[in-house]
Amino acid sequence: MAIVGSIKDGIEGDWTILATKGILDLIIIIVLTGSMGKGCVFSAIPVFVLQGTVTVAAALIKTSMNPLSIAYISAVGNVLIFCVGINLVWGKKVRVANLLPALIFAGAAAYLPFSL
Repeated sequence: MAIVGSIKDGIEGDWTILATKGILDLIIIIVLTGSMGKGCVFSAIPVFVLQGTVTVAAALIKTSMNPLSIAYISAVGNVLIFCVGINLVWGKKVRVANLLPALIFAGAAAYLPFSL
């Protein structure tokens, strides 16, 4: 959700995935802070840096992307978020981090001459 949400925020300006992830992170940090101490709150710093960097990078390449590549990236990103949901419900079945390069291939596929 961090990568897909940041890309969607940078390209389309839609930050709803990041807001949902923020709420989920807040709940997890509250639980972890209760059991492990207040240092858990500082885990928000690297998350903010990662999401901010990906959002800025997506905003910079937005001008060179066509609507088809944005649609492909959004479709693949939605599938990856669905896989995260599968992992939450049925345990670790899909290794979502291994599928992140699919976002790059999806964006590049829009520039192939035989794209739909």
